[in-house]
Amino acid sequence: MRETGIVIVGGGFGGLAAAKALDRAGVPYLLVDARNHHLFQPLLYQVATGYLEAPAIAHPLRPLLGRGRFLLARVEGVDLKGRRLLLEGGEALPYTHLILATGSRPHDLGVPGVGRHAFFLKGLEDAQRIRQRLLLALEGAARGERPLRLLVVGGGPTGVELAGALAEFLRYALRRDFPEVGGAEVLLLEAGERLLPSFRPALSAYAKRALEGMGVRVVLGAQVVGVEEGGARLREGAFLPADLVLWAVGVRGNPLPGLPTDPRGRVPTDPFLRLPGHPEVYAVGDVNGLGLPGLAPVALQQGRLAAENLLRALRGQEPIPFRYRDRGQLAVIGRNKAVAEIGGLAFTGFPAWALWAFVHIRELIGFRNRLLVLLNWGYTYLFREPGVRVLLGEGLPRPGLS
Repeated sequence: MRETGIVIVGGGFGGLAAAKALDRAGVPYLLVDARNHHLFQPLLYQVATGYLEAPAIAHPLRPLLGRGRFLLARVEGVDLKGRRLLLEGGEALPYTHLILATGSRPHDLGVPGVGRHAFFLKGLEDAQRIRQRLLLALEGAARGERPLRLLVVGGGPTGVELAGALAEFLRYALRRDFPEVGGAEVLLLEAGERLLPSFRPALSAYAKRALEGMGVRVVLGAQVVGVEEGGARLREGAFLPADLVLWAVGVRGNPLPGLPTDPRGRVPTDPFLRLPGHPEVYAVGDVNGLGLPGLAPVALQQGRLAAENLLRALRGQEPIPFRYRDRGQLAVIGRNKAVAEIGGLAFTGFPAWALWAFVHIRELIGFRNRLLVLLNWGYTYLFREPGVRVLLGEGLPRPGLS
């Protein structure tokens, strides 16, 4: 098949799945991203809490592309009529077919002060910023010989996993490296009636018990209406002091200017993942407006189908509608503690934790990344020490260096 002018924007799960499908068909394409690596976001919270280092969950994009080329560039908009991408710096990149896989970005849900005083967890920069801020908070608590207070907002999978990782980290860090700190509290706030609302109630109840057993204070029905310097304010007026506020609730699509969007920042598409009126443009993953959850399996399946429908269009064949195949969901809470819902089955504890670990190792890209994660997890599991010593020197200015 001749050169088709196919451009993929975004090297996340959806964009990479589309690229691999085009590779298998032997069709050339161009992948554009503002970063030159693929990020395995499901383990990003472990970078933030010191269990993993950034290289373990990031893989260079160029070696992953078979028939494709890579362009490191930031796309600032799209000209649908002229079939051009508008790049930072004023350049224009023409396309004949376009697959948009631009993902999502954090959303403050309109709560005042979130953007200024809370910490998001969406990219490597966010994770390393949290690590540095966590270290500074520990040092501040040690200097004042006072308790450390950490507040996580959002009881979905990200919030639950983050709260559990912080609790396990502090259990070892305080005892060994920060004896001056007068204790620590991890507080998890959820505005709804239960944690993990997408899971069945029995699994939500297990997650709450497991977190509380690890020392996490879980507060349900707690709606945050403002984040201020030093804490968060609830709807009923109570102010919760905190050294660090982590915002783990609310994302919106990350569309390009020039595209139609719904109130959630997602691009409306037909069932074939195509932009209405522009069948040459496909939107997949978190930016797609079909109403599906922002999960990696959704992005992977949509990326593959978008590439398949594009190839079918080039052959003059009819497109295939998208149907999401839900293979279940997993959430880890702590060591040997997780919840799993696969089909009609639900289980907890070590079996769910082992399945979670297997799935994440399998889905990581590259042998080196899998090996790094396995070694880190093995060391932590055997010696019960998260990467505290790595965290303690991370991101701090070095004497004599500017």
